[in-house]
Amino acid sequence: MQVVNDKSNPLQKGSSIVLWTETDTKAILGADAIGALRKTSEAVGREAAEKLYAEISSKATVDVHLADMLIPYVALSEGSSVYLTRALSEHLETNIWLAEKILNVKFTVERVDELYRVKKAS
Repeated sequence: MQVVNDKSNPLQKGSSIVLWTETDTKAILGADAIGALRKTSEAVGREAAEKLYAEISSKATVDVHLADMLIPYVALSEGSSVYLTRALSEHLETNIWLAEKILNVKFTVERVDELYRVKKAS
């Protein structure tokens, strides 16, 4: 376990936490949480931990945040690509729609048990 404590001097008060882990299949999954007025640091930590646990428990190969960010790179790559994510976010749907319109590629998204399989055909 590696802990990084950033005590830089921000312009505004606030807190956040980012957690990530490498699974036994070498997938790197992450989660985060942002503090708010009257939200304890314990609550922020708990929220991030619960999100990370959801990612790990899902057996996804990428977390919900990476799933949508991969689309432009996958769309521009040669050959086919496939990955699993635990949620089909609006960001993911929008990025797929946009990539298909601009780059003339085809993605499929299908439900596989509790996951979503995102695939770009070759």
